[in-house]
Amino acid sequence: MRSNPSSLRRIGLGCMPLSGIYGPIARDEAIKIIHGALDLGITHFDTAELYGPYLNEELLADALGAHRTRVEIASKFGYRLRDGKVVGLDSSPGSIRLAVDGSLRRLRRDHLDVLYQHRPDPAVPIEEVVGTMSDLVRQGKVSSLGLSATDTQTLRRASAVHPISFVQNEFSLIQRAAETTLLPDLLGTSTEFVCYSPLGRGMLARPLLPNAQRAPSDYRSKDARYQAERLAELVDRLAPLWRISAARSVSPAAIALAWLLAKTSIIHVVPSATSVEQLKANVRAADLVLSGMEISDLDLIGEMSARR
Repeated sequence: MRSNPSSLRRIGLGCMPLSGIYGPIARDEAIKIIHGALDLGITHFDTAELYGPYLNEELLADALGAHRTRVEIASKFGYRLRDGKVVGLDSSPGSIRLAVDGSLRRLRRDHLDVLYQHRPDPAVPIEEVVGTMSDLVRQGKVSSLGLSATDTQTLRRASAVHPISFVQNEFSLIQRAAETTLLPDLLGTSTEFVCYSPLGRGMLARPLLPNAQRAPSDYRSKDARYQAERLAELVDRLAPLWRISAARSVSPAAIALAWLLAKTSIIHVVPSATSVEQLKANVRAADLVLSGMEISDLDLIGEMSARR
């Protein structure tokens, strides 16, 4: 994700919802979205063995076809899976190697452009985790290493073993912890920041559906943040976003992504989409240059607080 400084180069496609985590999506529609991403110039695709599980990587390989060797693909390991269910964390060396071999087989590739530890495993020191990942780099199975949901101390320990090219943490207009706890420590280093859930898991795009209106298979239907009363409060807090979106005649999602990209050139975003229309709206962020006043107004939105 580093070779081209343009804003479009800093926008990838988060593939997780293409396996139904936000509700059912037809395979044909998911493939259409991936093809649409290619047509729009997106070259970075973010997946994981967890998504599906496994089905997401297979879908991505099928949809990309011959393009799968011409784009960048990031995948992740770190969960113990049994019969399609998460039963714990596992970043042991053997598990990492099996996960990467499985990802390469499903993606029909000989290497991953980025390999992330999906979540920290308290049972395995980060030095041991990164040591195994580094072996995979030396074997040519992985190009760059990343950590997801990490912190500064862990990153420093990891970087002492092997360069960490990317950290992938949640960061959006309403989830701002990384803005003060991790991102400042990356400035001036060789590690770049990838924002996952850059649209607040859909809360920064209209309509804001409460839990009762979501499909049972949508994991957000069980999330307290999507209770109707909380969303009503959020609509008011997001007034600057709605206002700027209307004035610019672009989607709130594009504004929210442009705000992130304006923070620093080391930021990348991997928004998801469940339709080609959403995908096109997200990509509009690459062309937006927000004014200082617009950025200040958006800054005031602040982090969404935990449920009281």
